[in-house]
Amino acid sequence: MLAWVVVIGLVFIWTLTSYQGLPDGQLRNEVLLRHGLCMLVLTFPSGWLLTALVSAILALVGLEAEGLSDALLVTLTCGIAGYLQWFVLLPWLWRRWKARRLQSAAVR
Repeated sequence: MLAWVVVIGLVFIWTLTSYQGLPDGQLRNEVLLRHGLCMLVLTFPSGWLLTALVSAILALVGLEAEGLSDALLVTLTCGIAGYLQWFVLLPWLWRRWKARRLQSAAVR
């Protein structure tokens, strides 16, 4: 789990330092796009779903995240989604699959 937090933190720090050093708005948007794609790839498929859900909720409320606040929101959303996916759901599914497999082997 510590490795997960470190990876997520490093991606955000990489984005933060890249974003701060660019005067051009178009290049800053590309840095944010790179950040979003990195986070979504790391957390596929749950990151996509949770990010879409959070974006829809923000749109309904009337809030808009831009710039580094958008990157922070994506980092938190994908970080939570990835943690739940890789460290909670996947191990639970693995244990369930193994138990079912052992059960079917015992019946035969």
